[in-house]
Amino acid sequence: MSKLRALLVVLIVALFSVGCRGDVGASASSAAARDGAMTNEQVRDWYNAQVATIPEQNQAWLAEGLSAELRAQRAYAIRHDARIEARNKMSSEAEVEQLRARDQAKYGDPDGPTFEYLVDKNRGKGLEGDAIYEAIIESSARTDEQTNARFRGK
Repeated sequence: MSKLRALLVVLIVALFSVGCRGDVGASASSAAARDGAMTNEQVRDWYNAQVATIPEQNQAWLAEGLSAELRAQRAYAIRHDARIEARNKMSSEAEVEQLRARDQAKYGDPDGPTFEYLVDKNRGKGLEGDAIYEAIIESSARTDEQTNARFRGK
């Protein structure tokens, strides 16, 4: 039943997304830019900049002697907090809801994967111990290319 529900959410998002494309979105972005709000492209650039700090911060955490699990929790928190803040910065509530629906369908949570989800996912790949947490750190610094392209208008 949950697979059917996830499929329905994806279909609704796809239908909604098709209906929202075109001049309406461009006008909203332009109006937001005129009002001093960030455009979707600027928000995505901000998000990517936040996430890009993770490898350097991880090196500092390693130098401090932090465990792999604690470093993974910190990397996850940076990425998750950036996701939530980026959505708060977006001018289109409809686009925010599309992203939330995507995350609900993909991760079972409208705010993206939980830390536990990522641990379970990596455990399912056969990873054990610190390898699970190192994989979370590595993936925390990698953003979704399709979403990057979508919000850059490509």
